[in-house]
This record gives sequence, structure tokens and C-alpha cells, in this order.
Amino acid sequence: MTATNEELRLAIVQPPMKWKTDENVELILDVLALAAAQGAAVCALPELALTGFHRGIREEAVPATVDAAMARVQTACRQHGIACTIGMPTFADDGAILDSYVFVAADGEIALTVSKNGLTPAEQTFFRAGTERPIAPFAGRSCSTVMCREIDDLEAIALQWQAEAPDLVFWPSLVGHPPGTILPDGADSSDLGYEIGTALLARRLGVHVVQSNWPMALNTPESTWLGESKVYAPDGEMLLKLPRDEAGIAVFTLGERSYAWTPLRG
Repeated sequence: MTATNEELRLAIVQPPMKWKTDENVELILDVLALAAAQGAAVCALPELALTGFHRGIREEAVPATVDAAMARVQTACRQHGIACTIGMPTFADDGAILDSYVFVAADGEIALTVSKNGLTPAEQTFFRAGTERPIAPFAGRSCSTVMCREIDDLEAIALQWQAEAPDLVFWPSLVGHPPGTILPDGADSSDLGYEIGTALLARRLGVHVVQSNWPMALNTPESTWLGESKVYAPDGEMLLKLPRDEAGIAVFTLGERSYAWTPLRG
């Protein structure tokens, strides 16, 4: 670990989702500038934030589109002196597409890329699963990611990090169901927001967990109980929970219980 006593100012973005990559990127550029102006060192975005997390991913996840969009994000990070973590498709040499989370340093260079290991059955029809969960220094901390429903894969993650765990884990996601929802196929419905599972992971591994959750779902626009991005302390305590079903950006100091909230319009 590279734990530090220095304060870390973070921004969590719950962005309005768009169907087209260029529309999502325009918003990302705006929030990077806003987060930097509010003193954030890192801006955390959700899973597939670059393209949007929707059924149109098959049209958007092409190298020319993704590479051009990511170049704009890297330039903005460099321009504003802010790091970011962002979900996006990445591409293997054989053409396979992976659902990845990319850590961009404040100089615009990519510090770490982690591809989702634990894909859902629907995701497996398009993405190839990653097989590793690397850790790297980032923004003065030792960082990695657990993506969306992977938060339930505690034993597998603990095995991957048995030699050394990070001290800060980013959790990009599109999760949330109203209380009382019964999940299909007999899936466990007792922890619909993954709050119990995330607390267990934070405590078991002794890590801060910072979630960046979409506040809406284009595939199911009637969905509710989204957003509510959370921050957990290494003892498993939930420190922060952002507004439900609302787009916005929260800026805070890691370890504290308050944040500044700026609504975002779609």
C-alpha cells in the first residue's frame, strides 16, 4: 500500500446518460472543469461513462469513436490539472472488446486500466471478461477498481489481492432497485443496493471504497433508486450517500461526511 496522510479531494459524478459518445464527452469535459475549479484532485465517473451504458453500445464501441473521445478527456485532464477515473470500452489486439475502467493522471497519461472480470450474462454477449485486477499508484494512493456487480465477488477479489491490497478502490456502477424488488432467476434480493456487500469488502480488505453510480438508465427509463453513490471507510462504515435518481457532481475530502453538490442538467 501507499497510504498517505495527505488529504485527497475527490469529485463523484452522477451524469445524465446520453445515447451518443460525443454527447457524453461534452458533459465529461464540463464536469472535469467544474471539479477542478472546486479543488478536486480526482474526478470519478461511472461504468462506460464515455459511451453511455445502454443497448447502443454495439454502435458506439468502435476504436475510432472511443479513441477520439478519450483523447479529448486526456487533454482536458492535462488542461485542468485533474485526474479522472472513467469507464469505457477497450480493445484487445485480436479485436475483442472489454468493459474497462481507466485511470487518467492529471498530466493526461493513462496510469492504469482494469477490465471487468465478473461480467453479467448479458454483458458476456458483447464483452470479453478481464482476468486480472492490477493495482497502481494514482493521485498519491494505491488504487484499483471493482466494477458494478463484482462487489459481490469478495472471495475472488481477496484472492487476487492476497499479496497486497490497494488503499483506495473505485466502484463504477449502474445498480439500484426499489425496496421489495424480487430479482429474476432466484438471485439474492436482500441487498439491492449492494450496501451490505460493499461494507463487507471495505472492512475485509481495509480499503476506502468510492462509488460512482449512474442516476438513470436509458434502457429502462422507468427505473428508480439509482444514483445514491456511496463512500465507505476501511472499517466498512458508509461515510457519504449522494442523492437518489439525480444527476450531479459531489466534491468532498476523502474521509469526511459532507460534500458540495452541484446539479447537472441533461
